[in-house]
Amino acid sequence: MNTSRDTGDKITPRPGFQSAIDWLIWAIIAIQLIVAVYGFAVLPDAAMPIHWGIDGRANGYGPKWMGTFLYPLISIGIYVLIRVLTAVGPRLGGREDITANLQVRKIIVTILMLFMLIIQLSTIAQALGVGFDMSLIVMLALSVLFIALGNYMGKLRRNFWAGIRTPWSLTSAPVWERTHRLGGWLFVAVGLIGIPCSFIPALRLWGILVPLIASVVFLYIYSYVCYQQQERAGHESLSPPFNEDN
Repeated sequence: MNTSRDTGDKITPRPGFQSAIDWLIWAIIAIQLIVAVYGFAVLPDAAMPIHWGIDGRANGYGPKWMGTFLYPLISIGIYVLIRVLTAVGPRLGGREDITANLQVRKIIVTILMLFMLIIQLSTIAQALGVGFDMSLIVMLALSVLFIALGNYMGKLRRNFWAGIRTPWSLTSAPVWERTHRLGGWLFVAVGLIGIPCSFIPALRLWGILVPLIASVVFLYIYSYVCYQQQERAGHESLSPPFNEDN
């Protein structure tokens, strides 16, 4: 069986680092809950904006509890969902791959929670009367999110819960690595394009949406092309149970 074991740019499992990430995740959730309680205590008992148009104007309102507690609830939901998916999902790869993916998973969750914290703080600030363009903040934060995710996409090892999971990347380690290395660069590019577009209201949405859709479609096709190249080269693909240690 010919599989790629080039882990030079991969995450090396470090138990101490994983514990620190766990503490950071719960610290962010704690901050979100504190901010939510503060916002609920100081904001008037009235509907508050929870959705904004591309022009930065509020076009959707909700009760105070939703505007203050929605974001920490989403963060907790993301954390629980990913924990459940990784616990019940089938194992793919060896023990080191699974442990390394656990570490990358925690980093990605931390990035997502920091994004939710920024949106929460901005939402409460707007409700308190602080004047700024909310859609600009959201699109800038989203652009930085893609840059951060792109930096870790290439470090993901094959798994069933995260990444560019096409039929061809899941059954071939070289295809997975090539697809995710390119995907990481493309996600960073999406974020870099999104940053300047965030300052142009007419381009805010399309400046991220169009490059993102194009990148996803291209990566799907690219993984198929890579798989066909592996097939022509005579490399054997993996079969269920997808465990190289067996």
